[in-house]
Amino acid sequence: MQLPHIRMQSGFVQLGLNIRKPVQEIEQPKAELNLRQEAAVLNIQQGKLELSIDASQARSNIGLMTSMQFSDSNASFGRSQLMEAIEQISYEGDAMMRIESGANVIADLAMDRGILLRNGFTPPAASYDEGVDVDIKQKPVVINVERGGMRMDPVIKAPVHKYTPGKVEPYILKWPYLHLEAIGIFVDRSI
Repeated sequence: MQLPHIRMQSGFVQLGLNIRKPVQEIEQPKAELNLRQEAAVLNIQQGKLELSIDASQARSNIGLMTSMQFSDSNASFGRSQLMEAIEQISYEGDAMMRIESGANVIADLAMDRGILLRNGFTPPAASYDEGVDVDIKQKPVVINVERGGMRMDPVIKAPVHKYTPGKVEPYILKWPYLHLEAIGIFVDRSI
């Protein structure tokens, strides 16, 4: 015997999604440092040299003397000449005393006197490398440095941020369904 029954058939809904992804843009503008280097100041002071040259001894060595040295030299020369003259007169007097012995004393005296005149006063030999006193007083160099320094005026820029939000749009691919069917002896109809 066949019993009446209901046959059901169903289907689920199928959804589709349109997804638009979000867009995020971040841009960081470069900062400006604005560096400035101030010029340094350099002062250099060269102290003057003091140069003193004393050539009085060298001048004296070659016969060029100051008035005081010249008078001292002449006095000592006069003194030595006086002593030599006294010695010569004494020698000549002793020689004239021996004129009785028959010697040619006057000729000998004349010969000696001629030689003496040729050997007169001669100044000391010139010395070109001695007697000059050179004195140099060097003053130190003074160096003064003033630093100019550095200045920095930074300009910081904020980041640029652009954001476009994403979007999801659902749509139905397949609608849900339900089929009912009654099967039996007396009823044979589908809904």
